[in-house]
This record gives sequence, structure tokens and C-alpha cells, in this order.
Amino acid sequence: MLPYLKGQKAYGYIDGTIQQPAKTITAPDGSTIPNPLYDIWETRDNLILSCINSSLSDELLTQVAHYSISAEVWMALSSAFASQSRVKAEHVRSELSTLQKGNQSAIDYFMTIKHLTNKLAITGQTLKCDEIITYLLVGLGPEYDSLVSMISHQDNSPTLEELYSMLLTCEARIQHNNKPLSLPMASANVATQQQHFSGG
Repeated sequence: MLPYLKGQKAYGYIDGTIQQPAKTITAPDGSTIPNPLYDIWETRDNLILSCINSSLSDELLTQVAHYSISAEVWMALSSAFASQSRVKAEHVRSELSTLQKGNQSAIDYFMTIKHLTNKLAITGQTLKCDEIITYLLVGLGPEYDSLVSMISHQDNSPTLEELYSMLLTCEARIQHNNKPLSLPMASANVATQQQHFSGG
């Protein structure tokens, strides 16, 4: 909506830059006559108002139907959306603060963090890289303590891209270390130990 209004040179009507002219003016002979500038403004403002209303849902339209000027409608909508954005932002921040990696893969966990931070940015609250990293590290399990400790003791925080790479590398090492010993190798180890025990 905003790009369209700005493209039509109509944004001034909704932000108050182009103010409503007086309906009447005083003619040279002292009589009161209709102000032609008001007629131009009213026609233009009604077109803008119609454009805004046509883009609204029925629920929003009922909230602004009693306004007759585009600037009033825009102010009411801005106030309503600002309130909704605050509520959404608080909800997303709550999700971020309680999010745990759990059984998710490193990729899925990282993308979940990114999805939530993008939702927060849409509400107008863009997080800094350091803040995103803090949320991400807090949600990692104890098996990632070495990664958390290493990053915490660095003078400069890594970029998100660098952290993503480090997270994948750490996950790969954890999976490798937790990989069960194959049966043939396990049997060979037992046989070797038995030979040592028997002195063979």
C-alpha cells in the first residue's frame, strides 16, 4: 500500500503533510464562496480512502468505517498494527528465550532460530547478530558446551554464517563420537584382550 500511495504522490494526505483546506474562502467582494482547493483535496482524499478501505479485511473495516478522512483511517490502522506488533514481538521473544535444540538437527535448529528472528524483524524489532547468537547458544544441549565455551571466550563474536559452520562441524563430531562400535571391530578387540590376558 505505501509504495502505491507514494508512487501516486498521495502519501502526504495520510501523513498530514497535505492538510485539509478550508471549505470556503472569502471572495474579493467580501462574500463567502466554496474553496476550489477543498474540492480538489476532497476528491483526491476520497480516492485514497476508497483505496485503503478496499484493501482491508471486514474485521478491520468495521474498526475504521466511521472515519471519513484518509489520514484518520491511516492513524487508526497504524495504532492498531503497532499494538498487534508489540504483542507478536513479545510472543516471539518468549519463543526464542525458551527454544531448545533437543533432538533437532543442527540445520533445523539454526533455521528455526532464523525463522523466529525474521518474524521479530517484521514487527520492527530487528535483533543484532550478537543477540541472535546468544539465543542460539542458550538453547544448545550440554554436548555443545565446548562450542559455547569457545565462542564465549572469543574477543570477537563470529558471524551467523561462521557460527552455522561451527555448529555443523560440532554436530558431526558428536555424531562420530557417539557412533556405536561395529560388531567385527568389537569382536576383534575382545579377542585381543583375551590373548593378552592368557599371555598368548
